[in-house]
Amino acid sequence: MQATAPYNLTQPRQAIDAQNKQIEIRLKVAAVEGDEAAFKDLLADLIDCRIGRPDERFRLQLEALEDLFLTLRSMALTDDLTRLYNRRGFLRAGTQLLDGLCRDGPAALLLYVDVDNLKYINDSSGHAAGDCVLRRTAEVLRDVFRESDVIGRLGGDEFAALTPMSEANDCAGIMHRMRQAIEASNSVALESALSLSIGFAQFEPQKPTSMTDLLQRADLDMYRSKLTKLHRRVRCLSSSASN
Repeated sequence: MQATAPYNLTQPRQAIDAQNKQIEIRLKVAAVEGDEAAFKDLLADLIDCRIGRPDERFRLQLEALEDLFLTLRSMALTDDLTRLYNRRGFLRAGTQLLDGLCRDGPAALLLYVDVDNLKYINDSSGHAAGDCVLRRTAEVLRDVFRESDVIGRLGGDEFAALTPMSEANDCAGIMHRMRQAIEASNSVALESALSLSIGFAQFEPQKPTSMTDLLQRADLDMYRSKLTKLHRRVRCLSSSASN
């Protein structure tokens, strides 16, 4: 991180104000980027300028700055509608999770989710109904995955979740819990039935790959799942018509 020039309390007030303005700008950048380390370094710079002159007002200002940082970071990394990570937040948190898996540790699974028929729901029932379906999808994912897992809305009708694998947390186990959560959501909802197409990609610590590559592979697997579901529906309709 670029160092801030040390404060000189004997320099003209105009120079001190300019230096404060520089730190303020960099604080905002650190907040938007979600860079907590840079933010703390900048707070330390502010503290350095007041060494020997601590007061209650300055302490309250630092607390307000920290609150501002947490608020801006949340806004920058969180999807407004679902309160899950947005794409930026998911990529950042997902990369951190993968980096934390040691070479001999467990693999991880990336689940890629596409909400079926969202455009039809928006067109036929309105965007409020579509938003409700998106929020229900987020709740299903929260029910299925743990707080330590990484869940996000990538944009539009696409979601993703990243979780370390275990005997109880493989593709079959996750799909079983997903079906149960979807059925539970549909059993109490008065709106459109929730239907999801799901794909998987596996991360191997021994052969690490990027989050972008992992997402592309899971997206392709999800697309195959969606096509299989569509072909099954077409065959069912054709069979019904012939009868």
